[in-house]
Formats: sequence, structure tokens, C-alpha cells
Amino acid sequence: MSRLIDSLPTPAHVREKLVIVTSRSRSGTFSLYQALQILGYKPYHMYEVVQTNTHMAIFEEALRCKYFGAGKPYGRAEFDKWFADYDTLIEIPAFFAEDIIAAYPDAKYIHVDRDVDKWLVSVLNIWHTVRPLLNSTAMKFMALYDPFIKLFISLHVTILRCLDHGMHNEDPNMAIVLKEDYLQLTDQVKKLVPRENLACFSLEDEFGWEQICPWLGKPIPATKYPRGNAPKEFQQLTMRLLGPSFAKAAGLVIGAVSIPVGAGLWYWLRLK
Repeated sequence: MSRLIDSLPTPAHVREKLVIVTSRSRSGTFSLYQALQILGYKPYHMYEVVQTNTHMAIFEEALRCKYFGAGKPYGRAEFDKWFADYDTLIEIPAFFAEDIIAAYPDAKYIHVDRDVDKWLVSVLNIWHTVRPLLNSTAMKFMALYDPFIKLFISLHVTILRCLDHGMHNEDPNMAIVLKEDYLQLTDQVKKLVPRENLACFSLEDEFGWEQICPWLGKPIPATKYPRGNAPKEFQQLTMRLLGPSFAKAAGLVIGAVSIPVGAGLWYWLRLK
């Protein structure tokens, strides 16, 4: 089966992968994304994914190949194409931990744990709102008018399928499966990454510059470690990026539909 990644040209230059963060979303990853930018790295985070149709399509293809047998799973060659312009990876490695660790064994790894029950509450609070919105008739109707929105929705539906194993929000076993997966990822990372290449932190300990800078060999910046309202800041970034597409699609939808859709999108992005 042909893959999108195979149609892309081999990059002339691939940046060395210096830092890889294996933590799942809702574990301080957005603050780390901002912190590593301050330190001079070029990180690839979910925000980078939604910059273009191509990156969203590649991420979804990689997920489908790994989790649903849609094609040959990605390895070093595919990752080098996908991440060529970046020296740091955040959030995405949580979905491909074993494969990325094998592809980039010499990188420095950071894994941030969070109290698994608190993490679960944070994730489920979002899912109970996001899932119905992604599957709503209004959102699907808007996707007919803008390929970017169509890809955005399709990618997030696939991400949810990977994480929840196809379960419904009401399934009583979902919480158990999510917690098991979260803990298994931590165990997997600690097993596969050499101890000298791995730094583990706890979100509850409010780790910051004093912990990550010595590990990375970087001087501590004068600015404070980013600890803002990550969902709100990510919402603002995402709205600046996706706003034109939403406005374009909403402008083609009759007023009776566009008003609730716009309100729903605002609320969803507020939770991200």
C-alpha cells in the first residue's frame, strides 16, 4: 500500500535529534515546548503538526500504520523525512516510543510523570467535550468546505482511537485502560532508554530550569520557567492558526448552523 511519506523527497539536511520528550499530553508538555524554545532548540510539538495539511496527514498516516495495520510502520527513514527540520520532539514520541527510541538512541530523553489519577481526570474532562464535537453533524458539514478542517478533525479522531482503543466515553473500562497505558509508557521508556540518556521528572514537583538546564548542559535563563495557563495559551496559538479556516468554512454555512459551530469550536479550543 502506498504511503504519503514515500512520496516526499528525501531532505537535503536532517537535523540531529538532541532532545526527545516521551511524556503524554497533559503532563506539562506545552510548558516544556515553550521552555525548550527559550533554550534555543527547535521543538516539534502538536502545534507544529497543525501548521500544515501535510504534517497532519503524515501524523495520521503514521498512527494508522502503527496501530491499525494501514501500511509499513514508520522507522528511522520515515522519521528523518517527517522531523527533518527539528532537533527536539515533544508529545508525538509518546505514540511511537519504541520506534523513536530505536531510531534516535543517542538523543537526551526527558520523561515527565504526573499523578495518574489527576492525569486521567484532565484527559477525560477534555474528551467528554471533544469527542461529541468532532463527530457532530455541524463539524462534518464545515469540513466539506475546507480541507484543512477535514484533516484536523480526521487526525484528532484517529488520535482518540489510538488512545481509547475504540471504546466509548461511557465504557466503564476506559479509565482502567487509559491508566494502564499511561503507566506502561513510563515503564517502557525507562526500560528502553539507557539510564545515562534519560532524565525523569514529576509534574507535581514543579520541575523547572534548575532541573532541566544542568541535564541539557544549558545556562539557566533569566526569564521564569513557563508556567502559564497552558490550555489558554495553546488555545490562543491554535486560534491564530486555525481561525482563518474556521472563518472561511463558517462563512459558507447558513447562519443557523455557523453560530453554534463557532461557539463549539471556541469552547473546544479553550479546553486544549
